[in-house]
Amino acid sequence: MEPNESNNQAVPEFIHEDGEVCLSGPLRFRDLFAFRLKYSYFGLNAVAYWIVVVLIGGLLIGHWNSYETKTKVLLVLLLVIMVIYLPATTALKTLQYTATLKAQGIEVSYTVNSNGILVNQGDRSEVITWEMIRKVKETGKRFYLYVMKNSAFVFGKDILKDQTEALRGYLRGAGKM
Repeated sequence: MEPNESNNQAVPEFIHEDGEVCLSGPLRFRDLFAFRLKYSYFGLNAVAYWIVVVLIGGLLIGHWNSYETKTKVLLVLLLVIMVIYLPATTALKTLQYTATLKAQGIEVSYTVNSNGILVNQGDRSEVITWEMIRKVKETGKRFYLYVMKNSAFVFGKDILKDQTEALRGYLRGAGKM
């Protein structure tokens, strides 16, 4: 372990090895948006949001004939706004973030091996050990490596290409899959 000069904490050493998975490039909007949308729109923290949407929809359907036209229009408009608002604001925030990184020319590179993940972003480097990964989720298009409940590294399978099995091997070796 080497001391980190900026905050005097120990930083794990990352030793490169043959066969490691190496990815680099800009942080992609679609990968980050997929994670943020999944977390904010379909996660447990969105339960209250969906309760309100279902209540408004239920009021509309259950009492449709008893409402005046103005009330029907307002409730439908409110429902449409509710359903569109969360993904639209999530997309806008994600687009702003990825555009800022792109404008600054910041690319991210990941090196994955049996030691963990070496993350380089601009002039910052960090080692994420396998013990720091709380959960791994694989979908049809991506791997999500959670370091916190609402924070994950997202690897698109289209970027991984022929390295997908190597990543799975490291995840299995670390006991994460």
